[in-house]
Amino acid sequence: MATRVIALDVDMSELRGTIAHLRAHTSDKLFARAMYRTFKETGRHVGAILKQDLPNQYYVKAAEIGQVVQKPIVNMAGMNVACRIPLKGARKSIGGSFSASGSAHGWQSVHKKYRVTARIVKGAASKLPAKMDSYGGMPPFRNIPSNLGKATFTRTGKGRFPIKSVVGIAIPQMPMNRSAEEVEKDILDFTERRLMHYIEQIMSR
Repeated sequence: MATRVIALDVDMSELRGTIAHLRAHTSDKLFARAMYRTFKETGRHVGAILKQDLPNQYYVKAAEIGQVVQKPIVNMAGMNVACRIPLKGARKSIGGSFSASGSAHGWQSVHKKYRVTARIVKGAASKLPAKMDSYGGMPPFRNIPSNLGKATFTRTGKGRFPIKSVVGIAIPQMPMNRSAEEVEKDILDFTERRLMHYIEQIMSR
């Protein structure tokens, strides 16, 4: 399965007032240092936020999430600071990474009619289509028990082979989908707290 690399970008426009307040009460040097440290700390904390938020919407474990969060990249251009957090991970297999139900043994998996259902989104069963149009238009199947394991496959043509593993959403996609609102809010809240920390430090001098 191809590994996806997605950069997590968060709109920080809500923090303009806080940033302007910091800028008005400090020198260029201190402002740049405070901004750099704030976004560096935010980038490092994103992993903890995703571990907390993504399992609220998806069947995903904190350990899996930690593996996809890469080192934050902080760039400065004058007084402007940008922070990007690369998320790197492959799409999760149906029946492997995401548990699934619905199967038949041996050639029954070809002739017996059944639907494969996956546990991807919390509170809703994800029923796979009767035909996988994006793979080749053939039904998904699970052959249990067999050397194929519990994973879901589909044939890419009308013959017995070749077959291809059926996959669901990748962890790097989750913060941009159902978890987007919660993730963005928590990142903004953390960033604002760190900015206020530096404002208080500067004002107390």
